[in-house]
Amino acid sequence: MATIQIQKRPKFAIPQLSSDCRRRIHRAQMVTLHSYIQRIADNPCAVDLCIPYLLSYIHDDIEAIDNELISLGLFDQAMGKKKRR
Repeated sequence: MATIQIQKRPKFAIPQLSSDCRRRIHRAQMVTLHSYIQRIADNPCAVDLCIPYLLSYIHDDIEAIDNELISLGLFDQAMGKKKRR
């Protein structure tokens, strides 16, 4: 009976997002969801002083995610660059 050897590691690793990147995505989702719910529950005409801080917080998370995606080469095709190896 012949045995088939299974390759343990792929020749080229598929880029994966880090757990920190996934945490930032989830955190940005939850901050926007809760701020939206809070705005609906409160008076929609009132101006919140925390909105600039929330937007800055979300911006920082999205910027970090963007930098990680670019460093992994996942945006290369969309940006018109040659694929990295």
